Amino acid sequence: MDNGFGLKKEERLCSKKAIDALFAGTGSKSLSAYPIRAVFRHTEEAGIRILVSVSKRRFRHAVDRNRVKRQLREAYRLNKHLLHSTDNDKGMDIAFIWLTDQHKESTLVTTKMIALLNKIAQSEI
Repeated sequence: MDNGFGLKKEERLCSKKAIDALFAGTGSKSLSAYPIRAVFRHTEEAGIRILVSVSKRRFRHAVDRNRVKRQLREAYRLNKHLLHSTDNDKGMDIAFIWLTDQHKESTLVTTKMIALLNKIAQSEI
C-alpha cells in the first residue's frame, strides 16, 4: 500500500554522471533558505531525484551528520507533494546541502524545506 509519502530508490540521485552535471553549473540553479541550500536542474528523465549532503567539515562525527541528513530527508519526504503538484513530463535533480555547523530543530528544518520547495516550484513555471 503506497500512500505517496515514501522515498524510493528511484527518487535518490546516485549516478556520478548526473551529480557532476548538477554541480557543473550548466542549467543548474541555486536557492537558499538558511540553513539549507538547494541546487537543482531540469532533466529529460521523468521524476524528481534528490541528493542530501552534509559536510564532514561541518560535523566531524558521523552520528551528527546522519541526524541532519535524516531530518532533511524526512522534511522532503513529507512535503514532496509541493513539487509533484506541478506535474510535467520533465524531471528534476535536486541536491540539498546543509550550510551550518549547528543542529536545528526538526520543525525549523521542515519550514525551511517547505519554503525551498515552494521557491523551486515557482521557478519551474
